[in-house]
Amino acid sequence: MTDVAFSPDGQHVAVGVDDGSVQILSVTSREHHTVPQLNHLDAVNSIAFGPDGSIASASADGTVRIWNPASGRSVGPLTGHQGPVYGVAFSPDGRVLASGGSDNNVLLWDAATGKRIGAPLSGHTDVVRSVAFSPDGRLLASGSEDRTVRVWDVASTQSPPITLSGHNAEVTGVAFTPDSKFVASSSWDRNARLWDPGFSSWAQTGCALVNRNMSMSEWTALLPGRPYERTCPNLPSGPGAPPGAPSIR
Repeated sequence: MTDVAFSPDGQHVAVGVDDGSVQILSVTSREHHTVPQLNHLDAVNSIAFGPDGSIASASADGTVRIWNPASGRSVGPLTGHQGPVYGVAFSPDGRVLASGGSDNNVLLWDAATGKRIGAPLSGHTDVVRSVAFSPDGRLLASGSEDRTVRVWDVASTQSPPITLSGHNAEVTGVAFTPDSKFVASSSWDRNARLWDPGFSSWAQTGCALVNRNMSMSEWTALLPGRPYERTCPNLPSGPGAPPGAPSIR
């Protein structure tokens, strides 16, 4: 097994298998069956349910497939990634599907038609392992082997994403809190991190404008009570601040 996901009603579990199949398991009866509409030519890396019960599967064969158990309708295979696809997620309203792959890109799809939406979301410098929409549908997070999390504005996907740096190994998973304010990430560095994208965006803008870290007095005046952090990760701490201060995360 490579991935599992619960249906919205909690009655079924979808299981991705490395033989390219997707299994559906009943929580109550424990009976299971294979979904032929989701069969892939290589391992299934990720499974996701939409709010209407539709299932999306991402595979090492480079494709994404969608199937709705209620209607029996299938969409796909969706082709566009140049290599294996590792992460897939539905938007909260079920209309958009996001996928991340070994080509370092995140792609958006119309879940009803399978057509691509816009240009690839590019910026990562290594494999995209996971994707997740915020519950309010405004943001999309992606985690990558480049050790970063990037947060995209869904309404303006070609705007530069917020880049969250701090992990020391590839990022394997991302998720939003229910209020959509924070992003959690997991990594092979054995750490989980909780990020504030809003604050990180402000910090990155400040760094770009002045190209230096704040002094301790500036930090205290603007952010009283918050421990000092470097807003420009690659530059030294500002005057009066701890020399080894961590960067914003």
